[in-house]
Amino acid sequence: MQWWPGTPHSPHRDPQKVQAIQRSLDWKRVAQIAAYLLQKEIIEAPRQIDRYFKAIYEPRKADPGRQWPPKVPRVVGFERSEFPTFANVLLHVNGASVVPLSHSQPRGAARLLFDENDKDLRFSVIDGQHRINGAFLAVRILQDEVRKSTARPVWEIPAEIFIDLDARDAPPRRQAQIFIDVNFYQKKVDRSLVTDLFPTARGPRGPLDDKERAQDLGRLLMLDTGPLVGMIQIPGIRFGVKDVVTLATLASAIEDVIPVMSRAGIDGLEPQVEFLAQCLNAWLQATGRKEEITSGGSLEPDNVAYQGRVIVSFLAFLPACIWKLRRLKHPLVSDKAEATLATWLRGVMTTAGLLYKGKFLPRKLFGAKGFLGSGGIARFRDTLWAAARTGTPITHLSEAAIASRAERNRGRILKGLAK
Repeated sequence: MQWWPGTPHSPHRDPQKVQAIQRSLDWKRVAQIAAYLLQKEIIEAPRQIDRYFKAIYEPRKADPGRQWPPKVPRVVGFERSEFPTFANVLLHVNGASVVPLSHSQPRGAARLLFDENDKDLRFSVIDGQHRINGAFLAVRILQDEVRKSTARPVWEIPAEIFIDLDARDAPPRRQAQIFIDVNFYQKKVDRSLVTDLFPTARGPRGPLDDKERAQDLGRLLMLDTGPLVGMIQIPGIRFGVKDVVTLATLASAIEDVIPVMSRAGIDGLEPQVEFLAQCLNAWLQATGRKEEITSGGSLEPDNVAYQGRVIVSFLAFLPACIWKLRRLKHPLVSDKAEATLATWLRGVMTTAGLLYKGKFLPRKLFGAKGFLGSGGIARFRDTLWAAARTGTPITHLSEAAIASRAERNRGRILKGLAK
């Protein structure tokens, strides 16, 4: 059966003449779904798509708005999963019937009966065309890989089937409403809540990659180790302290520095979380605002040292912390290392002009320096890096000069750590 009409989305002037709710396909998304199901990269993705879909989707000369073969990256990656699957595809069928498996339970399980040669039979996809095409691409790739074998891969697609919601030749009014409800009105779960669930989904196995290791480290910093315990936010369930970094943001920042920690010999979950906690503790001590948490679990109004943009920028600055400790030949994780970092970071803040009356800049001055709003994180990060290798104040430098010095210092430090 041909499940794909192969026509791109084209708005119709008369809503009563709309025959289908077909959307134009995002071929990169199709390839990503296939790679996810296969749990491996798809190599030569444009050639694979052309090979398996040409007969279905290649447009004729008169077809507007389509390009063939579609433009997708040559190599399409995937999201790791121990159990790759997806939600139900929503289908609409005219010309079929439903027969209960048990006459005593007419509303229970049933069998869908249809004659695929019936001219009045019509299958249409309300929602899930990318999943169907992605699964089709995945199974065709698998079939070619085992074509010499007697076993032929089959993928069963979970589906929710609606019978005769709209008449066969009538506009797909109810199907359109379902598509709107599913794709437009529904709200995604907050990323922090999903991050919190990943370790539960994994069970006893270890992390597959740096993304999963970062989730473990973020949870430990949220629940067990370091100065941010009980403060990291999970929006939607009222966990943590308002205005402090969210778990998803923290995990993303940690993921970026895991390779640096590993190259420095800080391997394993426990050493990495101890090093992160040590550096965060040193940073907050240096700001002079570590104690500004009220008994009610909120920050002092002027305290931005705990803000996501500040914590994330400091975590990106961790290579400089490793560089400093190595230069002084200190153990990377120790009480001496923490005290050294606190003193050094205090000096960096002084050089960068980030202190006011002995404390990290209050909210108003932090904003006045351009660290809030568009580009604020990049400016703040550059300010830290520009002050990393000098004791001479940089407050007189222009924004362009600070960015240039930051790039130079970052390059030299990362090059030194790579040796």
